[in-house]
Amino acid sequence: MLLGLVMVVTLVAYQQDTVTHKDSLPPPPAPTIEQVRYLEGLRTATRGIRQLRDGLNRVVRTQQSSDSVKRRSAARRLGGLCGTARTFIVSGRPKMQATAYADTMRVLAKQLTTRLESLTTALPTCEKTAGRDPNTVATALTGRLKNYDDALLAFRTALKPDSTKAISQQ
Repeated sequence: MLLGLVMVVTLVAYQQDTVTHKDSLPPPPAPTIEQVRYLEGLRTATRGIRQLRDGLNRVVRTQQSSDSVKRRSAARRLGGLCGTARTFIVSGRPKMQATAYADTMRVLAKQLTTRLESLTTALPTCEKTAGRDPNTVATALTGRLKNYDDALLAFRTALKPDSTKAISQQ
């Protein structure tokens, strides 16, 4: 019995010594104040993007419907959501200064803000014409949103610390 207990304790101690813990990895550097501010601005702008997506999804879903009242209502709602989306994007965008980052991250942050500005310039037209011609507006905004999504994905991918590189360096 005592021998079995000693073997279990030895086995557990041996496993703990051979397993690499995540605690041994160096922590990623803390973000600077400017970087935190950039991410807060991105969060605010993303709220507007979500509203815009909601309006676009409503238009796409109702275009397949035979109910013209629902289609008209979705088109008007898209126009209204374009206005509120613009408000959120415009309030978050000034916080997003690409100079908060260095090197490659700065380029990606600048691309993201450029795509966000491109989307913002299309929103006043969306507000005015979505009620009359929702298909054209939805097509134009969908293309700009795809460009924004690509830039956002590249930025967020580069923002995450590369855990495989840290593990291979040990």
